[in-house]
Amino acid sequence: MIERRRHQQRGGPRQPGTRGGVFRQEITDAERLLAAVLYERKLGTRQVLADAFGVSLGTLNNALVDAQPVLREAGITLPPASTRFAPGAELLASVDSNTPTT
Repeated sequence: MIERRRHQQRGGPRQPGTRGGVFRQEITDAERLLAAVLYERKLGTRQVLADAFGVSLGTLNNALVDAQPVLREAGITLPPASTRFAPGAELLASVDSNTPTT
């Protein structure tokens, strides 16, 4: 979805296989959507999310610019979380502690 939207913004049709080319993305489409969901839930600042995903703030900002319209077009609205994390490591630790074990 994000790749199609990106090409349409540039005025051209979606180009198949563009992700496998020279300009490999630092963050996948799934990670972009996850980052947008976490940001919409206000789990942390953009810098906290960038730290958690291991990317620069600029990369995260670009990911949010790509993914947030997809959430809006799908009619997805998310309530704010009850907890807001300060460092990215704290956010990741909370995910690890909430993951069920088998």
